[in-house]
Amino acid sequence: MLKAALIVVLIAAYALASHFALILPNGQAIAAALALGIPALALVGFVFQLTAKHLVKLNPVLRYAIAALIGLVPVAVLLWQTWPLVVSNAQILYLVQHVGTNALLAWVFGHTLVEGYTPLVVTFARIVHSHLPPEIEAYARKVTVAWTVFFIFTCVISVALFTAAPLTAWSTFAVLLQWPSVAVFFVGEYVLRKRLFKHFDHASMKQGFDAYNQHRVHARAGADTQT
Repeated sequence: MLKAALIVVLIAAYALASHFALILPNGQAIAAALALGIPALALVGFVFQLTAKHLVKLNPVLRYAIAALIGLVPVAVLLWQTWPLVVSNAQILYLVQHVGTNALLAWVFGHTLVEGYTPLVVTFARIVHSHLPPEIEAYARKVTVAWTVFFIFTCVISVALFTAAPLTAWSTFAVLLQWPSVAVFFVGEYVLRKRLFKHFDHASMKQGFDAYNQHRVHARAGADTQT
């Protein structure tokens, strides 16, 4: 619970800082730094780990030093070369991130509705419950459709607000309300499910997250064993 609360606080602080950096005068540089900071660190970390994995024969100090340089230098040079352009288009950067994230999430849910795939929410439900009654499985498919539509509409509203409304309105919707709206949808669906299927032994949200985490651990262990 403490870890979850800390994550919520950090997300809220990041969203508030990004929002005010976007709407306040002369805040574009801070907004750009906030928008690119996490992706840049993630890219550096990925390149660092990938490089270090291929330099196992070297001395550990030299190995990590080379990996750090290979990870940091290209990203630093890229940011230095593009920084003026990024700062002058900070608002576009946030729009691309917001629409891109929601479009990706729409695809993650939506492509599983194609014939031959298992709807994503059905997959999650099967991880938590060993047996799903037909009516629960049908409902889980509808929830997958609902999430897909939710993320598509979020993209549409984001573009509409960005092009036709003041920046403050768009930033409030896209930056401040993005994850709270997802949380409301998630909790609302959980409450609705419990009311519609009172006879079913619903897992709590914590039990659901725990079951999914255990599934990921087992899947990763199986993949490591095969390699």
